[in-house]
Amino acid sequence: MKKIILGFILMMSSFAFSQEIHQVIAQEGLSVRLGPNGKKIGKIPYGYPVKVLEKGDALVIRDNGKVINGNWVKIEASSTRVLLDEDVDKDLLNQYVYAFSGYLITQENFINQFEKEIASHPAFNDFYLAKSYQCFAIKGDFFGDGVVDYLYRMIDTKGNVRLYIVDNRKIGSQIYGLGGDKDPFKIKNYDFAILTVIPKGTPLWSNSKNGIKRNLNGISKSEITTLDYDAIYVHQDNAKEGGFIYRKDGKWNWLNQK
Repeated sequence: MKKIILGFILMMSSFAFSQEIHQVIAQEGLSVRLGPNGKKIGKIPYGYPVKVLEKGDALVIRDNGKVINGNWVKIEASSTRVLLDEDVDKDLLNQYVYAFSGYLITQENFINQFEKEIASHPAFNDFYLAKSYQCFAIKGDFFGDGVVDYLYRMIDTKGNVRLYIVDNRKIGSQIYGLGGDKDPFKIKNYDFAILTVIPKGTPLWSNSKNGIKRNLNGISKSEITTLDYDAIYVHQDNAKEGGFIYRKDGKWNWLNQK
């Protein structure tokens, strides 16, 4: 009887885990595979939701000397945003992918974490987190000082979707807003489907010039920007609108991406 009860408890625990929406908290994205210990095909960016269907074998890893416990989990691919590796054929992306649960937290805890942080800034009293989007909060070092900053997708008092970046400093913080009437890129509404962090060291360049699409081979070195800190990427699904956003020389810069 004890074995039956224990088996039932484990089954219910696995079932409960899979009934919640989780959020990715791996800073550089959560690696996804075709199966447990299978071929890596890409990653899910930080801040994106996942629907876990099954919890599998336990797994323990070390990340920069820190022990992280979790399980292999089966994820519904359509519930999230999978960025495939460059050498991976898109036909390999099946209905399900597998990942390590040690870099997932429940959506409720994810939201609570950021709403608590937002509440600490009186400037946000009249704004609210745009939780209807897949990605509404990300982290990164956007100012190159080695301190992790926060970016929130928020709704302002006029109903505009805006991006607010909190420059966390060793002492204090500074808040920058994108969107609205004073946006440096004339974008009032940051209603972009895709919002992700671009890791430092990634070459940034515009893939379109004078209406002509081009690849990296057709770009001169003077047109390539490589940062020693993180950038922001926004883009629309199935639309020719988006770009890289980064802070340089005391101002926000934009590189268009078709």
